[in-house]
This record gives sequence, structure tokens and C-alpha cells, in this order.
Amino acid sequence: MISPATAFRFRDRIFGSLFGGSNEEKKGYEEFRQLFEVLGKWKDAVYIPPKIEQSTNHGGTFIFNGDDTVFAHYDESPGTHADTFDVVDRAIREATK
Repeated sequence: MISPATAFRFRDRIFGSLFGGSNEEKKGYEEFRQLFEVLGKWKDAVYIPPKIEQSTNHGGTFIFNGDDTVFAHYDESPGTHADTFDVVDRAIREATK
């Protein structure tokens, strides 16, 4: 099932700067602009999963320090993943403690 968060997340990532969005959304807009530029050069770049349930798999992002979980993000719906820059910054900070 598609959550409203999916649609809003894609809207913010694609049009974030047009809505005066946050810095994360502005970065997302630039990322999508670059992605569309690359994909525009590919023929048949769209993949349609053979089973609908394959398109609704959710994931997450985790940072561990030994046995301790220092960061956990569970994707609410497709497209609502953790901000990559934030995750890398957190991982670096944790690694340098």
C-alpha cells in the first residue's frame, strides 16, 4: 500500500526549492535534477517489478558502534529513506569518537 508520505517525499525531493523547502529538500531537488539528466540519456531506464509487492518493500538505514545501534531510520514508505549526507556525517562523527 502506498502511504501519503511517499507522495509528499517525492514532491519535496523533486520540487523542494520551488516550495521554499529546507536545505535537505533543496539538495534533494538538485539530486533529482542530476538524476533526470543522467536518466534522459538511457533508453528503457524504468524498471517495473514483476510483482506489486516487490515495489512496496521498505528498508532502513542503521549505524552501529559495536553492539550499540547509534542511528536507526526505518523507511515509512518507498522514497522516504534517510538523508545520505546526514547518515554519512553521523557515521563519521561516531567513527571519530
